[in-house]
Amino acid sequence: MKSSVISALALALGAFAAPSANVESSLEKRNPTGSFSLYAWGVAASGLKFFYSDGLAYAGDSSLWPYGSITTDVTFEITDTELVTTATTDGATLDSDTLFYIRPTADEILPVGFTGNGIDTPPDAVTDSFLFYGSYLMWEESSGQLSDVFRLKATNVSDVYQVYWDTSSLDEDGYYYPTVKTTAP
Repeated sequence: MKSSVISALALALGAFAAPSANVESSLEKRNPTGSFSLYAWGVAASGLKFFYSDGLAYAGDSSLWPYGSITTDVTFEITDTELVTTATTDGATLDSDTLFYIRPTADEILPVGFTGNGIDTPPDAVTDSFLFYGSYLMWEESSGQLSDVFRLKATNVSDVYQVYWDTSSLDEDGYYYPTVKTTAP
């Protein structure tokens, strides 16, 4: 009896110790079709919707944000592996080729944003290799490793957070660790 329990425990632990590539290959990628929104979960009581303000990504209620020459709610559509962004707030427009980007620079926590609209895009911005597992947004590195290291940091406006991408191994104060999904609150 004791050896069968130990054997079962060893098998269970072996499953957890298996390389992540084996787990990833068994997951089915399911990119959403049509327009969708992105929400950060795990920071507030409900999901915080991503929005655009002067080229940067924020999460929360865009109507509370008093800054920016262009602030708008947005929807996304995945084309190939890029997230094409469209303004949805009345009176706001974005370039038709506006893309969502992250900045996967080693050992840094950097703002997430959007290309185009007369705003300089950082040279380390990456606009492709996004994919979804169910409703979860992931980014696939050239090695095939999947990442979802979005971070939120509170702004001076209650319940509005700036969105960051974290490739550091730092445990910096002031950052929250959301899950980013297409699921509405």
